Amino acid sequence: MVLGFVAWAVFAPLSTSIPAMGHLNAQKPSYDIQHPFGGKISHVYVAPHMQVQKGQVLLRLDVEDVRAEHQQIQAALTPMQEERTALQSALLGTLPDGNQSKIGPQARLALDRMKNMQDALILREEMNRQLEITLHDRAANLQTSMSFLEARRQSMQARLARYTTLADQGALRVAETDALKENILEVEASLSREQAELAALESQATQAKLQTEQEKLQFRQKILDRLAQLEEAIPKLRLQALRLSAEIEHADIRAPDDGVVTSLKYDTAAMVVGRGDTVLTLARATAALDVAFVATPQTIDQLHVGMQGVLTVTSLPQRQHPKVRVTISALSPEARRDRDGRILGYDGIAIMNPNDRHALQEELGDNLSLSTDMPVHLVFTGRQMTFGDYLIEPFWAFLRQAMQD
Repeated sequence: MVLGFVAWAVFAPLSTSIPAMGHLNAQKPSYDIQHPFGGKISHVYVAPHMQVQKGQVLLRLDVEDVRAEHQQIQAALTPMQEERTALQSALLGTLPDGNQSKIGPQARLALDRMKNMQDALILREEMNRQLEITLHDRAANLQTSMSFLEARRQSMQARLARYTTLADQGALRVAETDALKENILEVEASLSREQAELAALESQATQAKLQTEQEKLQFRQKILDRLAQLEEAIPKLRLQALRLSAEIEHADIRAPDDGVVTSLKYDTAAMVVGRGDTVLTLARATAALDVAFVATPQTIDQLHVGMQGVLTVTSLPQRQHPKVRVTISALSPEARRDRDGRILGYDGIAIMNPNDRHALQEELGDNLSLSTDMPVHLVFTGRQMTFGDYLIEPFWAFLRQAMQD
């Protein structure tokens, strides 16, 4: 009997038990489904605590006004893009034919206006070119006339020199010499008038040429100004159309995953969802549950990551409850406190053994329903020692110390 007790005291392990309270925690978090645009609800297809599947329509927003606005923007954007293409072609000198191009009436009207402006420019250019040719012809004729006048003036100057010699010799009357001088002055006056007229014709020809270049530049500037307006307006309309398209695409609020509707904040048609508001909360169904528990300040020094324990679901029948092992996977280094700063405990996470969980399901069958936040009781295995370590070892330690003293 004594030998048996001694053997038990030496070899039989004893361990401390560290209790803790916790609850089941879904490894997949719940979804707070929000809407990026908001709007008026047209249909509500779910109710609280309803099971939904991934992709199922939960609510539908009324986007008829948005769709109408999007159509108006597209109706305005298409002719502006067509007009921009026509303007770019006009800058390259390849203005398309409005009757043959597959464009809308508004773009065709703008194209016809540019075509008329271009035709008017070509007509004025041709008129200026003809005027320039006429002016050059008149200038050439004046050059010929001036050559004749210059030759006549030189001839009359030579004759005047001879008349002056004869008059000095008394062979010619002075009156004839004076008459020749007056004729020379008239020729020189005519020559001066034609030189002035030639300069005026050359100036008119230059102005006609410059007028043509000016009208070309003005026509190009009008195209550039309109093109700049379109380049500024089209991206803004495109951005607005994209935003409206996204709003239309988000009219149906769908379930991102399988789950249960736990909170439905907008449950009636005609309610207005604010931009970014949470519409409903979806708790995702999951087969993987871990355990969130709180360790007391008195036992936190005995717990560590990797420590094993046993889980008991307190709301389930205990007579059929199999052994469910858990392992601590995380411990918070910071304590949880109340409003007054008193320490309440330390948060921890434990993982259930998958085989034990399956055994629990098989044992209880239809009576088992593990849900998120279900309360559980945990008992972790603390320090292990034998009865001899607990009772005899201190005696031997005291005896060794006494003998040394």
